[in-house]
Amino acid sequence: MRFAQRHDRVFIAITGAFVALLLLALGPSASADASACSKYGNKGPAQLTKKHARNAVTCLINRERGGRANLHQDGRLIEAARKHSSRMAKSGCFSHTCPGESGLQGRLERVRYLINGLSRWAYGENIAWARRSSGTPRQIVNAWMRSSGHRANILSKNFRDIGVGFHNRGSKGYYTADFGLRRG
Repeated sequence: MRFAQRHDRVFIAITGAFVALLLLALGPSASADASACSKYGNKGPAQLTKKHARNAVTCLINRERGGRANLHQDGRLIEAARKHSSRMAKSGCFSHTCPGESGLQGRLERVRYLINGLSRWAYGENIAWARRSSGTPRQIVNAWMRSSGHRANILSKNFRDIGVGFHNRGSKGYYTADFGLRRG
């Protein structure tokens, strides 16, 4: 399933979560620093580093999850999301698959998040871009929460891991949130 919508000058798109059943082999991961929500959540794209944007989006998403388990940052998902955000910003492509790039599953295989031998796995992706004050981590997460498909990825019980990518082009910010679960 693919879904795209224009919402308050924030452009968002989603790919449906793909789930195949399999055992838990979660690698080391860390939660985003809780202070990132307040410290960087309202900063525009030009004021953010990749790390600050990643931690703020992860923190804000975990707050939206309420009583559900927090998502933990996974370095492989971060790498896949980082590369995709960079590709979108540099090529001007706003899609889950840009020219010269494989789809989400291929990107997750390339960073070895999805490997042979997994008995269960799931993944999903939210993307967004926006300018200036519409491009803050808080505005991006708020826009995702107003979209049923994006909201479903954020609140899904199927996901345990997250990787957020961010790339800015001046006042414009490109965001990718990759969600996943892997069991060996």
